Amino acid sequence: MINTDLPHNSEPEDEALERVLRSGPRGAFLLAGLTTAIVLALWVAFYFLVFIPHANP
Repeated sequence: MINTDLPHNSEPEDEALERVLRSGPRGAFLLAGLTTAIVLALWVAFYFLVFIPHANP
């Protein structure tokens, strides 16, 4: 009972996999772009709020 074979009905799964792969990794690109934008915004804020005020004594 533990080692019984499951029926091989993988066509719907294959179609779903192909549909996902056709759409591409949009979520990963969105996450990477958003993270990059946040890091860049923090760097600019740090530059203007810390470096610029300390440069003018």
